[in-house]
Amino acid sequence: MAERKTALVIDDKESIRKATKTFLALAGFDSTLAVDGLEARERLSESSYDLVVSDIEMPNMNGFEILAFIRKNPSSASTPVIMLSSLDGDEVRLRCEKLGAQAYIVKPFTLDTMKGALAKAGFGA
Repeated sequence: MAERKTALVIDDKESIRKATKTFLALAGFDSTLAVDGLEARERLSESSYDLVVSDIEMPNMNGFEILAFIRKNPSSASTPVIMLSSLDGDEVRLRCEKLGAQAYIVKPFTLDTMKGALAKAGFGA
């Protein structure tokens, strides 16, 4: 049996963390949860992950800041990142792309939307 992949899910809303964890479990991921970018930074210093899924609008350290941190850190620089947000617009998508995110999902999202983002991030079709 193949080893399950690991994901770090970062969102300040518990319902989104749980939904994302469930969707990722269906895609073969075991997820670690973080409530904001500061907690995520701690998790990233403790472990490496196959994937990071992060909200943009969070207290303390937002998604853009954690994405920049991930890309600057040699141990996580190549980790695929999917960004989540209720913000929908070309400016936000472009900023995520420029910072190195592989995919962008607008909330609320479906399992099919997550599968599409996972495919963009290099996980399955």
